[in-house]
Amino acid sequence: MTITGHSNHKGNNHLLPYRYYQTSVENGRPDTLFHWHPELEINYVREGTARYHIDYDFFNSEAGDIILIRPNGMHSIHPIHNERHITDTFQFHLDMIGYSIIDQVSLRYLQPLQASTFKFVPVIKPQDVGYEDIKDSLFRIFRLIEAEDRHFELLLKAYLNELTYLLYYHRYVIRKLSDDAYRKNDQIRQVIDHINRNYDKPLTIDYLADFMGYSKTHFMTLFKQHTGTSCTEFIIQVRLSKACEELINTDKAVIDIATSVGFNNLSNFNRQFKRYHQLTPSQYRKQFKQEKDSQSLINPS
Repeated sequence: MTITGHSNHKGNNHLLPYRYYQTSVENGRPDTLFHWHPELEINYVREGTARYHIDYDFFNSEAGDIILIRPNGMHSIHPIHNERHITDTFQFHLDMIGYSIIDQVSLRYLQPLQASTFKFVPVIKPQDVGYEDIKDSLFRIFRLIEAEDRHFELLLKAYLNELTYLLYYHRYVIRKLSDDAYRKNDQIRQVIDHINRNYDKPLTIDYLADFMGYSKTHFMTLFKQHTGTSCTEFIIQVRLSKACEELINTDKAVIDIATSVGFNNLSNFNRQFKRYHQLTPSQYRKQFKQEKDSQSLINPS
């Protein structure tokens, strides 16, 4: 099992709010759980496949896909068995093209997108209308960021405006779901946020249903409809994700890590960890260390 993630990271300056990086998924890692951010996100799939869940849309990606995620859109990306999946990921805040300026462009195109009044068609396939125009525009942005020539920031803004124009022109920006669906989406977002902040505490379905003001049965059904997984499984995934971070970044004993991420039974922690990662926690830590040492030998600092 190869443990991998982001590379070639560019950007992340609050005065120029964009990020550009490549994500590599191999042998089941990483598994990106539900999250959201204020930036618009575009993924270009270089190779392979993964399972995407964006708001209410589920699909398996394919090489050549252009995947669109609206600002603040809930999304997750899951490996499919041991399939490889490589993407170029670009995120930028709409402030870069004038969201905060009160003019016709902002009011008509940018603010509705940032406020979730509009959303994206989630995936553009190579055979879809406007694909080549949008791909060419996106690749111009990638090349510009990679080169970072003099005054590239000015050209970057122009290219971002062009890309946004093409998404509107080819009708990949559409109105959001019904108010009721959006309200339920927001409620699920609240419970996911609560789980992410309190994963180390006892979290029962009864407690979370009460937290949301629903019956246990209705809550479980709603959560599964919106996320594609049960709430119990999601809690386990969050805890195991945090455990992986601890195994990689600390020398804590496995039993202490299990306790710190919300497992009160070491046997259950080991069983769940192996079910998701096909390795015991100790094997996972050892393999990561070996891969890190191997990289150090290949690229000594």
